[in-house]
Amino acid sequence: MTAPPDSRIRPAASRPTFASTLVRLLERYPIIRRITGYSAGSVIAAILSELAFAMAYGWGHVGTTTASAVGFLGGAIPNYILNRRWAWQDRRGRDRRTEIVLYMAVALSSFVASAVATHWAETGARSVTPDHGWQVLLVAGAYLGVSGVFFVLKFVLYELVVFTPERVVRRSGQPTRL
Repeated sequence: MTAPPDSRIRPAASRPTFASTLVRLLERYPIIRRITGYSAGSVIAAILSELAFAMAYGWGHVGTTTASAVGFLGGAIPNYILNRRWAWQDRRGRDRRTEIVLYMAVALSSFVASAVATHWAETGARSVTPDHGWQVLLVAGAYLGVSGVFFVLKFVLYELVVFTPERVVRRSGQPTRL
């Protein structure tokens, strides 16, 4: 005689998969979807930006400000596109031109911080080691560190200022934000 099946155990085919659970979670909580999309886009942009910076500084032998500008362009453009597609595709609060100007203001503040930090790091790296390879590694680390510091700050500014949700009008006629 066989035991009756345990009603608490579902067959493997009916168990939710990790992917289906994740999709339901992202649909239910839009902020998690935005954080996830922003994080993924930021990782890709950081890699592209870091590569552009290191190539310009290490192989191109340009100064830290020029290398920071190259890294900035290498990461900011794909980051904007990825943020709009992955994190804030549902936001329509302001016209695209204003949104891009605000995005650039946030991104430029990150650029200025990285230019200053890499200049200081270069000065320090030259006093620590005469080897150009180690200097590049130290200065590129400072560049990456600035990106890490700005990661959370930029998300907050993008969420609250840059990619604002569209306004809806209540029955009372007073606008409110989503």
